Amino acid sequence: MRLGEFELIERLLKELPLPSKEVVVPAGDDTAVVEIGKGKYQLLTTDALVEGSHFKLKWKEVLEDLFFLLGKKLVNVCASDVASMGGIPKLALINLGTPKEIGEKCLIEIYRGIGKAAEELKISVIGGDTVKSKTLFFDMALIGESSGFMLRSCARPGDLVGVTGTFGDSRGGLELLSRGKISPKYLINRFLSPQARIREGKEALKLGVKCGTDVSDGLLFNIWTISASSRVRIDVEREKIPISQELIDTFGREKALEFALYGGEDYELVITFPEKLTAKLEELGFKVIGEVKKGSGVFLDGKKVKVSGYDHFKEEK
Repeated sequence: MRLGEFELIERLLKELPLPSKEVVVPAGDDTAVVEIGKGKYQLLTTDALVEGSHFKLKWKEVLEDLFFLLGKKLVNVCASDVASMGGIPKLALINLGTPKEIGEKCLIEIYRGIGKAAEELKISVIGGDTVKSKTLFFDMALIGESSGFMLRSCARPGDLVGVTGTFGDSRGGLELLSRGKISPKYLINRFLSPQARIREGKEALKLGVKCGTDVSDGLLFNIWTISASSRVRIDVEREKIPISQELIDTFGREKALEFALYGGEDYELVITFPEKLTAKLEELGFKVIGEVKKGSGVFLDGKKVKVSGYDHFKEEK
């Protein structure tokens, strides 16, 4: 039996040497963390968008600016990892693999999108590599900076669980594109043009929040990563999960909730924090959806849930 994505990563890491003493957070969280001075850290991460796994070329038939949006998405997906640790993205490298049938115009559009998002987030793209490939892919290696960091392993019983934004919109946008539809545009943009929550992550860290992650693989799954890393139970209340009216109007409330719980690629933040920080975090836009308790696992309205998220390997048919 082939290993799933996360089991495979864990197995591959066993083949690598132990990191140097400057590495204070190795592989296994949203970013690696390297100490570069007293109270100063670099946050390092990488992510990729691959044809067939993350997007389909046929979407270009209904969405003229597809490649521009994908370029923006790559930057924000990477920056979201840095945001979830409380950092600021700074420097990036881009690798591009392109088949011969992909024209120069499409590649320029990808880089125009990368450039636009990099400008918005004040990221300097300083190099990379371009290769010939049978499949179109592009990835980014990103370095961020911070004076501290939030980890998945720092949730404590008594903490509340807070989130930014709304959930399920990205999964809704994917569903629409899969049907050849591009309306409502809000959902399409939430899938192809997410916005990294840099300000919220940075300010949460300043307030003293110790635990955080972003939602790339599904809300309940990413909450489970906190539960497992921190060895705690996390209870979530269904009615408190933020869901957009656009998603409800398009798919109905029941399907919208399913997308919100399991959909993935929303790139919102999930944090846990002491109750005394609630008012200040709500001012930043965080909404409380649950609490941390002694125990293990993730519970929805008091019932333990079987957690699943997107897995690049187990999803294969």
